[in-house]
Amino acid sequence: MAGQPLEAELARFFGYAHDVLVVLDAGGRVLLISPSVKHVLGHAPQSLAGRRLLGMTHPDDRPAAKDYVRAVLHGRAVGGLEARLLHAGGGCVPMRWSLTLGAEGRLYAVGRDRTDEVRHHHMRLRNEVAELRLRTALELHDGILQTLTGATLQIAVARRLVHDDPGGAERVLSELGKSVAAEQQEMRLYVDEVKGGPSPAWADESLAAPERIAALLDRVGAIWGVATHFHASLGDDLPAEAVRRLLRIVQEATVNSARHGAARSVSVTAAVERGEIAIRVADDGRGFPFLGRYEHQALAEQRLGPLSLKHRVEEAGGRIAIDSTPAGATVWVWIPARPRDDA
Repeated sequence: MAGQPLEAELARFFGYAHDVLVVLDAGGRVLLISPSVKHVLGHAPQSLAGRRLLGMTHPDDRPAAKDYVRAVLHGRAVGGLEARLLHAGGGCVPMRWSLTLGAEGRLYAVGRDRTDEVRHHHMRLRNEVAELRLRTALELHDGILQTLTGATLQIAVARRLVHDDPGGAERVLSELGKSVAAEQQEMRLYVDEVKGGPSPAWADESLAAPERIAALLDRVGAIWGVATHFHASLGDDLPAEAVRRLLRIVQEATVNSARHGAARSVSVTAAVERGEIAIRVADDGRGFPFLGRYEHQALAEQRLGPLSLKHRVEEAGGRIAIDSTPAGATVWVWIPARPRDDA
């Protein structure tokens, strides 16, 4: 029979595939399927001959699969299909499918196992949730709780002064008001990210890193009333995790300049240099309580510099340096551009 050599040739070709390759008849029944289906779905290829592929699709995904097949049969341009297929041993396998219409109504399908991709996605979500929890704890501890603790002490001082030194009590309450207002401003950035609705631009991972940083700095400038300037040379292949760390560091360093340094202008540069992301944040504020330049080790040994920012940099496997003057401060940070395993 003339078709037999071609079928034999196809069978040999299918044997090389890691993805699941399928030829379906006009009714969606399996005519030929690659041996890889055994590894991916646990089925022997011969056991699937004549079976409808739709019947092996997860019930929740069947309506979308039907619509996709219908669009392909009518020659409409469509993208891929995300659909789970039932595994022979139970459970289901997330897959991405592409279909093409062939002669005599046959469908040629390629299915790729997305198990590792989905697992990595869920792992990333878990890491993001864990980071959010840690950040919430840090925000509460380093920000709101400390402010409230300080507020309690300041109110007690004001009460003692209110009769004997009303002016002193007024000054204490004025400083308290400034602290509470500053904490409110800092928390607005945090609320922007965790509230429902569309994500802010700096949290949109479909945007390039420079666009996200620029959006973040615009928001910091709007909240704190500071002028922000930004220049980047980052390329377009930074891992998502490196970009997230970069954003957090830029956010914390610039907010520190505005909040604690009383800066009116903050300049940020970020560039990839020799496998590291080099970040520079310079401001025209009042500097840190110390003067001069201190490298990472000296800052750690003498317990100088912003504790939360140093912790964030060290967690990323990086280092920090600070140059402080009465006319402003410059913070340098270097973090790996890629995870150590990828370097």
